[in-house]
Amino acid sequence: MTSTLNPLWQRYELSVREMLKALDPNATVVHNEHVTGHLSGARRQVDVLATGKVAGLDITVAVECKRHRRPASIEVVDQFIGKILDIRADRGILYSYSGFSNGAVSRAIGASNPSIMVIALDTPEIVKRAGEAPGHPADLMAQDQAPQWVEEMDEDAFLRFLGAGEWSKFWS
Repeated sequence: MTSTLNPLWQRYELSVREMLKALDPNATVVHNEHVTGHLSGARRQVDVLATGKVAGLDITVAVECKRHRRPASIEVVDQFIGKILDIRADRGILYSYSGFSNGAVSRAIGASNPSIMVIALDTPEIVKRAGEAPGHPADLMAQDQAPQWVEEMDEDAFLRFLGAGEWSKFWS
């Protein structure tokens, strides 16, 4: 018998898919998509793949959701950029349950083709104490360079990132 509760990692990915779908109901947002790489010829798994139109242009956004015990490193960001280039996605969003190293954030900010955004998840204390208790969502937070600024994800800034590939915590 299969459990009706998905594992925590899958609920995490599905919640990201639902959030992206809510931002643009006209977009196609698929969980656990497989795409053939244009450079490698290999089938590549993408946690969430969003496609749609922004300002009349077709756009593809690849999303990866990491659940490591330590902050994601620069190598994780480099691997993600490689995947985005291989599948020819226009943008990338990398979520991390445990944040990012300063080098990883700098690498993400410096990426211009493709543009990527890194988003750290702030795990609520109740989840930490309960040892990954199901049913308690994490707050979506954006993480910037050291000192490690953490701010609420701003919908207008997110839409600017999708449309123009620009990402900065200093937009007004």
